[in-house]
Amino acid sequence: VGQPQPALAALYQQHQTDCACVITAFNPMGELLEKDENIARHVQLGHALGKAGFAVLPTVAQHPANGWPAEPGYLVIGLGRDDARQWAYEWEQLAVVWCDADTVAQLVESNAPSWMR
Repeated sequence: VGQPQPALAALYQQHQTDCACVITAFNPMGELLEKDENIARHVQLGHALGKAGFAVLPTVAQHPANGWPAEPGYLVIGLGRDDARQWAYEWEQLAVVWCDADTVAQLVESNAPSWMR
């Protein structure tokens, strides 16, 4: 977060877009779930993104220092900021990592009401 992701520029050009988002379905609202439940949610998210017509690539997100477990997810190419916030809310995520044309990764809070965050 806060750093440019130069590899995104080629993906943007290939898909004729200027934004992307990393989203996961693991550990909704920061609650650690069992591995099987997280995997089932991950598969469901992948199907939902595919049904919506998004180009996706598999990812694994992990904070470098906070000890939180790695979370598989998806890089969703062409998902705008407002839509990314809505998808995060629908999949019970507190935030997503989103990049615009400058490819700098930003942490973007979901559309969840403040009392849920």
